[in-house]
Amino acid sequence: MDAARRAAWERLVAAAPPKWVLGHCRCVEALADAMCDCAEDAGLEVDRDVVRQGALLHDVGRSLTQDVRHASAGAELLRKDGWAEPVVLVVERHTGAGIDAQEAKALGLPVRDYTPRSLEERIVAHADNLYSGETRLGLTELEAKYRAKKLPRAWQKIQALHDELEDLLMVDLEDLEPADLPSP
Repeated sequence: MDAARRAAWERLVAAAPPKWVLGHCRCVEALADAMCDCAEDAGLEVDRDVVRQGALLHDVGRSLTQDVRHASAGAELLRKDGWAEPVVLVVERHTGAGIDAQEAKALGLPVRDYTPRSLEERIVAHADNLYSGETRLGLTELEAKYRAKKLPRAWQKIQALHDELEDLLMVDLEDLEPADLPSP
């Protein structure tokens, strides 16, 4: 494991989130890494180190809270630690396909736009969408999950992100196999 991945993994473990978070973050990292391969094959520039670190750290805030605030809480932890802002933004903007400022206010989050913008942010956010714990979700299951929570707007944004990434990466994301990464 390279030093950047090792540092991200060690920070996640040190935060002592619920045990399931560790396996989940590894799954998200592996799928996000495979998406990076597709991005590179499509001629896109992607910072794989930011993706890997962001994927490993995306749920570090679950060491503090299990609700939607975990993303902003995790970003604040990492900012205090001095992590690079691109990695912090991956963590801060990974929830669903993003939360706009109006939604943030309604959810009691600091009011700002949490929509993933960079390719790295979008890859990690959607790799996270495609896992529940360590279980890979298909779009049908993902849609059912969001409709059951009565979050049709969130589902529409996730579907749009999925379609956008499939077009950009030139891959059927439901068929994409996670990368085989070494254990941390």
